[in-house]
Amino acid sequence: ASLRAQIFTPKDKLAEWFETYAKALELNVWTKTSLTSSTWDEGERQWTLTVKRQSNGREETRTLHPRHVIQATGHSGEPYFPSHIKGLDSFKGDRLVHSSQFTGPRPNTQGKKAVIVGCCNSGHDIAQDYHEHDYEVTMVQRSSTLVVSCENLIDVDMKGVYSESGPPIEDADILSMSTPNAVGARLKVDNTKEINRRDAPLLRGLQGVGFALDNGPEGAGLFTKYLHRGGGYYIDVGASQLIAEGKIKIKQGQEIERVNAHSLTFADGSELEADEIVFATG
Repeated sequence: ASLRAQIFTPKDKLAEWFETYAKALELNVWTKTSLTSSTWDEGERQWTLTVKRQSNGREETRTLHPRHVIQATGHSGEPYFPSHIKGLDSFKGDRLVHSSQFTGPRPNTQGKKAVIVGCCNSGHDIAQDYHEHDYEVTMVQRSSTLVVSCENLIDVDMKGVYSESGPPIEDADILSMSTPNAVGARLKVDNTKEINRRDAPLLRGLQGVGFALDNGPEGAGLFTKYLHRGGGYYIDVGASQLIAEGKIKIKQGQEIERVNAHSLTFADGSELEADEIVFATG
């Protein structure tokens, strides 16, 4: 098995574990549930929450009165969709969606043109998926992207701390979280240089087809860029080689002026045909 398969749990296995965990511990987990309102009663020292949930195919409204509410919603809860772009409603192709709504390539679509706007993890994964289903794929890269190979990221940035031979997870977390961000960023500069040295053939191939690269804030690499903006990088699991070989094309450095019935028009006046458009914009 590959290094990735040995280290990273498959998504279906992880989902199955979540369900098993909730069942074994008899946790009251509500899925398909949205919070619609919340108020705090200072006198009663409790919240009043209104939620809507799907249960047995029907929508129901429930009111709860907890004393504590914890928002564990992460930093990627809501998708960013560039709704300001002109002409979105005029598109007559097969699909125009945000990456969070992408359900996979359609069958029997050989030669269809797919355009992915955005060049980070989701954009690359979707582009590779499209390519493997015989679409003609173009990625729109408006700025630059930090690219690292999965193997070298693990070997350089994580080995000795988060690894099979490393300390217990609790100790690794203390070591990682107790390092001030500014100090950690400076330490990552040398790591980033070493990763780039190892990834040099891959990075040269990307630059050769006009793909714009960066090394994160002040050259401090992926984790520092993640702390700064929560994205802007791609951990390569195969799409970069497809780009370097021209199997996935790149449109670089131009903002989208408008969406047409079957194409995109860019700020430089150029036009790109599209049957499907996916906005992998965060």
